[in-house]
Parts: sequence; C-alpha cells; structure tokens
Amino acid sequence: MWWHNWRYLPHMKDEALSPMGRLMESLPIAEPTPAIREAAETAVRRLIEITASRQETHRVLHDWLRVEFAIEKPSNKLHNLTALDSDAFIAEVKHLRGRKLPLTVAGLQALRQEHTTTIEPARHRAAEALALEQQINHLVNHAYALTPAETALLWSTAPPRMPIPPDERMVSGK
Repeated sequence: MWWHNWRYLPHMKDEALSPMGRLMESLPIAEPTPAIREAAETAVRRLIEITASRQETHRVLHDWLRVEFAIEKPSNKLHNLTALDSDAFIAEVKHLRGRKLPLTVAGLQALRQEHTTTIEPARHRAAEALALEQQINHLVNHAYALTPAETALLWSTAPPRMPIPPDERMVSGK
C-alpha cells in the first residue's frame, strides 16, 4: 500500500500523503485466501505482543537509567536500544552522564548485566519482528498475486521511507 499510495495520493508538506476520500474508495484491496489470512493474523498477533514488550522494556529501562544513573532525558541512541551492543550502550550512558558523573566499577557491571538481561532479549525480539514484517509483506504480495518480477519492480521503485527494509529475496525476484 505504501508503494501504491506514494504514487496515487496527493503529496502534501514534508512528504505527507493526503488520503482523499474518493481516492481511498477506489483503493485496490486484495481478498486473501483463508490460508494467507490465517498466517497474516498469526504474524500480526505476534507483532502486537513484541511491540507491547518493546514499549514496556523501554519504559522500565529508561526509568532504571533515570533512577540509578541520573539520566533524565534519554538520547536518540537510547531510544533505539536494540541497535546498541553492550559497549555502545555503556558509552552512551557514560556520554549522557558527562565527566562530572563518571561510572563506577559497580555501575559499569550493572549496565553490562542489564544489557544482557534486558536489551539482548529485546534485540532478538526486534529481529523476530522484522522477519514477521517481511513475512506479512510476502503474504500481501501473494494475496495480490504479484509475480517475482513485479515484486522486484516494486522494491526497485520503492518510495522514500519505506516502513520495512526489503527482503533480498524480494528485490532479486527469486
């Protein structure tokens, strides 16, 4: 839909799209087979669980950093916890604390432990979410009966800010 809407809906300021009523009425919606619907519903339910878990992890971890490490406002890097390995996580906490509040050995150990127990599992869930999003994308393409060549064309002409990165199998048309 992102690809379709990018081409057919009017563009507004800052690349926003205007969902004009008459254009939305003619939006092509494929009717999935029962198997596609069931697979998509299962994947979406799991994505909802992962999203809820991600939000809770961020809330709890940011609260812990505020209380234990005096980080009142998390940086953009800390908002994207799953992109940080242990060293990057510690470096960002150290950076936000500044020179006036150096990390102690106990603080360093606590951050490494928290990364292992909280962020690492979140990283695995983020990878699972990406795989599920790509699975749903594949199911939707299948519901629309897109050929591998059409799918490759879709990805090669993808608009900016596609919600998910392409699956290499889809880009190559295999």
